[in-house]
Amino acid sequence: MATLTIRAIVRNRPGALAAISQVIASFGCNIERVIVVRSRNPGHARLKLDACCGEQERLDSLLAGLEGLKDVVRIRAKAARSGSAAYWIVAYSLFVAILGINVASPLYAVYKQMWALTPGTVTLVYAAYAFAVIPSIVLFGQLSDRLGSRGILIGGLISAMLGSLFLALADGLPPLLVARLFQGLSAGMFNGVAIAAMTILHRERSRSKAAYAAAIAVTAGNALGPVLGGALAQYGPLPTQLPYFVHILLTLPGFAGLLFVRIGPDGAGQKANRLRWPAVPAQAKPAFYPAALTSFIAWGVISLYMSVIPSSMEAWTGRSSLSAAGVAAALAMGVSAASQPLLRFLSPLRGVMIGFGCIAAGLALLIVALSHPTLWMLMLSTVCVGLGHGPLYAASLAAVNAAAPDGMRGDLVSVFYAMTYLGVAVPVLGLGYATSWIGLTAATAAFACAMAALAALAGRGWFNLYRRD
Repeated sequence: MATLTIRAIVRNRPGALAAISQVIASFGCNIERVIVVRSRNPGHARLKLDACCGEQERLDSLLAGLEGLKDVVRIRAKAARSGSAAYWIVAYSLFVAILGINVASPLYAVYKQMWALTPGTVTLVYAAYAFAVIPSIVLFGQLSDRLGSRGILIGGLISAMLGSLFLALADGLPPLLVARLFQGLSAGMFNGVAIAAMTILHRERSRSKAAYAAAIAVTAGNALGPVLGGALAQYGPLPTQLPYFVHILLTLPGFAGLLFVRIGPDGAGQKANRLRWPAVPAQAKPAFYPAALTSFIAWGVISLYMSVIPSSMEAWTGRSSLSAAGVAAALAMGVSAASQPLLRFLSPLRGVMIGFGCIAAGLALLIVALSHPTLWMLMLSTVCVGLGHGPLYAASLAAVNAAAPDGMRGDLVSVFYAMTYLGVAVPVLGLGYATSWIGLTAATAAFACAMAALAALAGRGWFNLYRRD
């Protein structure tokens, strides 16, 4: 695909814009954005128009056709390939924003000792960002459909940097919570908005390829964040500051790149004048509900390995090790990222069923590992959960992105992410406080039973969806 940006001086009279649109349509091009303002000459107007065309070679002929119109006084155009660098800039920015959310995972054990935090408080710190994600993800998903994505994504990186800065300067529980809220705001500005932007910027405008790339960027950010935080805290100076300053530096290339990215609107769907809680379109419901519940389960389980387990690593290793805690937190996400490309060789239904089976096996192994603490059993459990998380998350996101109508993709994917972040926050928060009452082993067993019941409900939805096809 090629994008043509046209700037022209035209005669300000009825029919001029219609004639230009007719010529553009005759060349098989789709107008994505048009801006018309009055010129200094009262009889003229300034026109700026973005059109998406299928063949780069026909752009010269299109420009010649526009120059021949009687109402066109002066015209110039610039053609550029759609996607490419801009696509990967958005993907990197999504990756680095999510990376920052999980840099703190191996440091929860340090904070737990420094400020005498309970297991429930540790999970509150971990889950706090989700409570900022859920409202902001709905708000910015709608704003992206109206205003475009670039400004929102830039704001997301600024919020990510502020989150890391507050973490670096934290001297107690309140700054930790404020930092996590900034990180939640960042995640809310990126999730949904980024995938809509990547779909627009993809050369083929492939929804499935953009969804898988976004899923890998999110999973890789979740995986590498704990490794970065644990390694820098273990082996570098200033263990509770250096990881966050390094993250701030990593955001700068994405911030600079987004300043020069141009992202068009997502289709020409009808937009409501007022913000609202977005509804799920009727045609998207059969795919949306099982996909959203599946993502809720997948991230609810993985959050256990990103919060409670790193803060309790000493029970398995016999000593405190920030790098080991970081690797343990990252292992599930790393395996998830590695397993997601394998989904291309499976049908979505088969991938989801395999994913649920792997997560069930991982939780069963975790309960055994908690009863008889052995590090290898914990690692095996983590690998199984990662193998399950990858296909569950990728298939769910792809299903929602494919089912979303044009003009509502950012809106609908944002609702999907709101459900996802409820999964990040609610189950693990309940697990953390239940641990204080009945112990980690019993609380984890109850957690596993609840996830199994939800998985049965989601699996039925997936079977109904593909039986319809």
